[in-house]
Amino acid sequence: MHKILKPVVAGTLLLVSLHGVCCADEPGRLTSDREPQVGVQVIKSFPIRVLDSDRQPVRGAEVTPWALRSGQGHGRWPKGEYDRTELQPNSTITDEDGNTNVAYPHFTDVKERVRTTSVSVFVNHRDYAFPDAIHIAVPLEDDTVYEVILDRGVPVTLHPTIDGNPTDTDSLFAYWSEGRSWQPTDMLERKGSSLRLPPFMPGKQTVLVAKMDGDRITHFSEIVEFEISAGNEYELDVPLTKAKPMRGVLSDNVPRPVRNGRLDLYTLPPNGASGNHVQWNTWVPVGSDGTFCIDAWPTGERIELVALCDGYMAKSGEPPTEYGEMSEQEVQQHLRPQVFSPIDPQPIKVEMTPLATCLVTAVDEENYPVAGLTIESWPNVHWWEGSTGIYCDTLVSGERRMKYRDQESSIDHPFPKPFRATTDRFGSATIELPAGGRTLGLLADEEYELPITIGRRYVRAEFEANETKEITFQLQPKGTERLGDWDKLAGVVFGCSTAEGRRIRTLPGVREKMDDFGSLLREAGTNKDPNVLAEAYAVVASAFADMEDYGEASKWYKKASQQQHQIERSND
Repeated sequence: MHKILKPVVAGTLLLVSLHGVCCADEPGRLTSDREPQVGVQVIKSFPIRVLDSDRQPVRGAEVTPWALRSGQGHGRWPKGEYDRTELQPNSTITDEDGNTNVAYPHFTDVKERVRTTSVSVFVNHRDYAFPDAIHIAVPLEDDTVYEVILDRGVPVTLHPTIDGNPTDTDSLFAYWSEGRSWQPTDMLERKGSSLRLPPFMPGKQTVLVAKMDGDRITHFSEIVEFEISAGNEYELDVPLTKAKPMRGVLSDNVPRPVRNGRLDLYTLPPNGASGNHVQWNTWVPVGSDGTFCIDAWPTGERIELVALCDGYMAKSGEPPTEYGEMSEQEVQQHLRPQVFSPIDPQPIKVEMTPLATCLVTAVDEENYPVAGLTIESWPNVHWWEGSTGIYCDTLVSGERRMKYRDQESSIDHPFPKPFRATTDRFGSATIELPAGGRTLGLLADEEYELPITIGRRYVRAEFEANETKEITFQLQPKGTERLGDWDKLAGVVFGCSTAEGRRIRTLPGVREKMDDFGSLLREAGTNKDPNVLAEAYAVVASAFADMEDYGEASKWYKKASQQQHQIERSND
């Protein structure tokens, strides 16, 4: 229960409670359009059939759903505090006919009623090559069965050596250029001085091998590139060298003692490398004196890194030479890693820059402060090869991940979660953020929500390094409006690629109205000008009416009417 600093009137609280009951839907009941009521998840499923290249059924293939797409975007099927499905993914095994069923949530967000539009699955069998991630639009059309074809591929045998001599493989571990190397099932076969990998598809591949003593890496190989042709088996020599620690320091502008310092590090792939090129990732702590030590690193591989501590972050780095020229705008519009060579004899020096300070005040509809709310932001680092992630947020022990193949247990939590704070009794929270345009939101709460702005719940503001900016979260009661209302517009407003969005934009006369709608929303901006929103909602309602989607049209006409009533109240 949140603390709100305002006079407590029993009648008022009772009315709020009754209002919540009146507006809530009865659990398990279906609306007239046969949709489940708010807060009720529906488990759906679709059939998959796994076949080999001769179209014979493959028995014993493991099918694992791992990501979901909706009008709000595509991402991993989340666990823990970010789970909005109230349903956990389950792997299934194909039967003798190659068949299985994959269960998925009808809503990626139950309370917001955001529908699932696509499910991403991995299909794995030890005797077959591992296909790329498979993205399946749901529901399937016409009760069809989704077919997956597995190729026999080419098995690969590695011959690791240390100082030119074969080495025992019991303490060797490997990553290779497909998703199986880090999944829980150990697909690496150790036979004497050889490592046998599961089959690969022909083409360019990469592999990284490490020797471990306990959870400590003592020897590393390079990330070895090789190319497989169709055939019976591919054999590869992989030399390992003794790991050498690399030391470094944060720049002098960071006051000592340094607090909560850490580095997030990746190997830098060659420019143009395929998306399945092996990368090594780990993190290291920064001492109070600003120094750090990278105990082991893949032989000869360059480092791209970001750093964070109280009050400071790493400056955005310059693009590597082989990545080609980038405009100043391209470089500055993203947070970028700095790049270092492991063969440089000088210690690594990470140039740092001050963070901005954001003072958030959260208030309810009557402008009373609300305590106990979690405010957060998600600034992304854009690694040079194209991937992104929240800056210094998920700190993975590369050694544990390689050895135990479990993502969750390899994540360390030695610091408070960055870019997050909880409002105090005055409704205030202070967050340090990178300079530039940043988006802030509210971690899912049972009582309050941010209003929707252009199909998202967020507040966006510009920040300057070493300066403080105050912003206000004007909250509304939970359930006032729902993101699911925007599902059909995802491909129009957000730029998400959805079948619905693509279909809408091909209809004669509708595209123009949708473009007008998007322009009006951007004009309304975060200020949510009711005059502009009333017009925008009327335009999109008219577009849906032209499509003879009268249910959707009615919903948006109602939203336009609500904005008009707000205008009339403000004029009274």
